[in-house]
Amino acid sequence: MGLYDTTNWQKQKHGLNVVSSDSLYLSKQTRNTDPSRLWSSWDFDKARDHLMAIQRQDGTDEVYRRGIIVASNVPRETYLEFCDGEPKVSVKHRLIDGKIIAHEIPLNPHSVVQGVLTGEMYTWNRCELDVMGETDITVNTRDVYRPDACIQPQQRRQPPQRQAVNATGNPYPTMVIEIGSTESLNSLHELATGYFSPRTNIQMYLAIKLFPRRQDRTFALLALFYRRDQPNPTVPCIAKSFGTANLHISTTRFLLNIPNFPANSLTGVGCGQVACDGPNLPDYQLAIPTNLLFDDVPTGVPNGTPNDFFIDLWDIQRAYSRALRR
Repeated sequence: MGLYDTTNWQKQKHGLNVVSSDSLYLSKQTRNTDPSRLWSSWDFDKARDHLMAIQRQDGTDEVYRRGIIVASNVPRETYLEFCDGEPKVSVKHRLIDGKIIAHEIPLNPHSVVQGVLTGEMYTWNRCELDVMGETDITVNTRDVYRPDACIQPQQRRQPPQRQAVNATGNPYPTMVIEIGSTESLNSLHELATGYFSPRTNIQMYLAIKLFPRRQDRTFALLALFYRRDQPNPTVPCIAKSFGTANLHISTTRFLLNIPNFPANSLTGVGCGQVACDGPNLPDYQLAIPTNLLFDDVPTGVPNGTPNDFFIDLWDIQRAYSRALRR
C-alpha cells in the first residue's frame, strides 16, 4: 500500500516512531500502562486534517491515493490493547506492517453506505448469522485490519487461541466488507492479500469504492468481490460498476492491469449492461454464496437456506446519492 507520512517532524521515542514530540511514549516498559494514555487524539486529528484537505476529483488520485502514517514500529499487541480501550478518534485506521495508517473519515456518505449494507445482511438469517461493525482482525504478525462490517456464523468452530481473530479468542468472520471514500481503490484491492492470508479462514471480501461527485452531479461506484475458493483469491472475481456515471478511464485501466484479472469480470454501468436505475434489477444483484457464509460450521448450511443471499447495489447507489445531497 502506498503511504503518506505526515512527518516532517517525525521523531523517535523509546523505540517507536511517532508523529509529534508529545504523542506516544511506547516501549517494552510502558506497553502495559493505561491504554488511554498511550495515544493522543491529536495524532489522529492531524491525519484527519490531511484527509479533509484533499480536493477530491474522480481520476488517478482516487485510484492511487496514499494512506497517512500516524505511527510506526507499533507491536501488534500494543495496537490491539489500544483498540480495546480506544478513545474516540476522528479517523478510521488499521495496522499495516507495524504502522498505524489513517485511511478514511467516517462522514455521512461512508456511514450511510455502511448502514445500508449491515441492514441488508441482518435480514439474511439473524438467527444463525452475527452481523458486526468494526472488528479488529489479525491477519499477520504485524497487521490488524478493521473492516466496516463482517459476518460470522454463530456456530463456526472455535479456533485455538493462537489462531483466533483477536484477543477475544473468537473465530474469524466468513465475510468482511470495506468501504472506501477517501481511501483509494488500490488500497482497498491490496487488503485482499491480508484478508486471505494463511492465518485467516475468511472466505469472502467485498470492497465498495465511492467515487466523488462530478461537475454534472453524476458519480461512479464500484463493487469488487473476492473469494478464497477462486484460483486467484486476491483477484476480484466480480468488478461491478453501479453508479450514475461510467467508471473513469483510470479506474478501468487499473482493473484491467491487475494480473490474471479476467476482462469479462468487469460489468455494469458503462460496461455493456443496463443502467442501475431501479431496485431488483438482475444485473445489480450481488450474489453471496451461503455455503461460504456458513464455512466451518459443523452442521453445515442450515436447512431451508437458499444457495445465495443478495445485496441490491441499487440500494447503495440510492443511499449514497441522498448523502451527497445533504
